[in-house]
Amino acid sequence: MADKIGIILGSGLNEFVKELTFPEKLFEENESFHKLSVVSGKILKKEVLLFSGRKHFYEGYDNNSVFSNVNFAKEFGVTLLIITNAAGGINSVFRISDLMLITSHFNFIKKKFIDENNSSFYNKNIQNKIKNYSLKEKIVLRSGSYCCNPGPMYETKSEIKFLKKVGVDAVGMSTVPEIILANNFGIRTIAISCITNLLKENESGKTDHEEVIVAGKNAYKKFSGLIKLIISKSSELT
Repeated sequence: MADKIGIILGSGLNEFVKELTFPEKLFEENESFHKLSVVSGKILKKEVLLFSGRKHFYEGYDNNSVFSNVNFAKEFGVTLLIITNAAGGINSVFRISDLMLITSHFNFIKKKFIDENNSSFYNKNIQNKIKNYSLKEKIVLRSGSYCCNPGPMYETKSEIKFLKKVGVDAVGMSTVPEIILANNFGIRTIAISCITNLLKENESGKTDHEEVIVAGKNAYKKFSGLIKLIISKSSELT
C-alpha cells in the first residue's frame, strides 16, 4: 500500500505548495497570525497533504487547536509525516539556510498535553537512510537536537549560553508537541529544521519574524530538493 505523505511547513517554507500537481484546498482559516491551510495533491505521483501554518500554545490556543494539523493528518490517513520548522541555530558550525534533521529533542513547554512515555520518537533506521540519500545527492544535511521553548520571545544571551552548554543544536517554539502526538498515533515521523537565524551569546543583534521568513525563502531550493528526495524514497523509509 502506497504511503500518504503529510508535510507541515514551517515559517518561510510555504512556497512548497507550488510543487503540488492537481491541488485541492481541503481547509483554510485566515483568523490567526499564522494563516492555516490544508491542500492535497500529487508530488512525484505520490499523494501528499500540505499543512501551511500552525498554532502555538503561547498564542493561548488549547490542545485541539495546536494539534489540528496532526489530527487532520490522522483523519486523512497520513502514514508518513514530515514536520518542518524555522529554527535558530545554536551549534557554532551551523550557517543560515542550513537544514537539520532532528535526531532528539528538549521539551521546555511546561504543559502536560499527552503521554510522553515513549523513547522512540526518532527512528534511527529511517534517519540513517535519509542521511545516506542526502549524501549521495550532495544535499548538505546537518543533524542534531532541537529545543522547543514555550515562546513567544526569542532567547536571551543567558538562555543561549545555557542551551549551548546542555547540547542544543537548534531552538524554536513548535514541532515537539506534534512529534509526540504523531508518534502516539503510530505515524512514522521525520522532523527537519531550517536554520533561519544564528544565536550567539556574544552578539547584540535582534531577530524578528520578517528576518525568519526571508531566510526560509532563501533556503527554499535546498529545502525543496530534500523534501522531494524524501518523498521519492518514502516507500523505503521503514
